[in-house]
Amino acid sequence: MSSPTRPGILPDPDSSPFWEACQRRELMGQRCGKCLAWRWPPREYCPSCHTADPVWERLSGEGTIVGVVVTRRALDPAFEEHTPLAIVHVRLDGTDGEMVLTSNLLPGQWPQAEVGKPVSVRFARVRSGLTLPLFTINYTEGSSRHDRN
Repeated sequence: MSSPTRPGILPDPDSSPFWEACQRRELMGQRCGKCLAWRWPPREYCPSCHTADPVWERLSGEGTIVGVVVTRRALDPAFEEHTPLAIVHVRLDGTDGEMVLTSNLLPGQWPQAEVGKPVSVRFARVRSGLTLPLFTINYTEGSSRHDRN
């Protein structure tokens, strides 16, 4: 018996550059080419100045958890082996606090998931054509191995 397939993504013209960058293991953010305001989700027109001049810039992939939910039960059988799962909102560094990406922590890190923790992006190839940005907690010097498990 084969395992259930995880749902895919449906890129549109606005989000395609983001997903293409993930395939290259790069995290990209969209901003306005005129007023330079960051925006998420990606869209054609700037919500600040209403200009249709989106530009994409590479981001460091560093950020801070600003929201977290841990799910312990999979509602979709494709996620059964991934629970418990930490779903996090990450405010991305270098975006003036304007980009908050919803993603997951790496498997097994859910017990340490809490608001205020610094994180870094990692990329997971789920299947051909689907690479997702996930996050890992940045442990500070002096944190013990026990803190990491």
